[in-house]
Amino acid sequence: MKLHLHWNMYATHKNPDYFPDPEKFDPSRFQGQGQGPAPYSYVPFGGGPRMCPGKEYARFKILVFMHNVVTRFKWEMVFPDEKMIMDPVLIPTKGLPIRLFPHNHHHD
Repeated sequence: MKLHLHWNMYATHKNPDYFPDPEKFDPSRFQGQGQGPAPYSYVPFGGGPRMCPGKEYARFKILVFMHNVVTRFKWEMVFPDEKMIMDPVLIPTKGLPIRLFPHNHHHD
């Protein structure tokens, strides 16, 4: 007898054991988790031979976005003396908010 197993990442992302209130729109549920609350509980691009072909495109688009933010704006920390805590990695105590100001290209 052969047993076939089908794993569905959508069902994993909607599993209340891993992500409470899974039907509520809450993108922050995936923040700071890396792999999610359990190994392989957060897999936005799938895995293996059927991994989403858009994964590298999405990474590229994010890199282009970050390049434009970094090169076109000046940054200022909202809380310049914000403290960091170790838990187990460094975490800013107030979320490290920043203000962005467009560069004045006429005078740069």
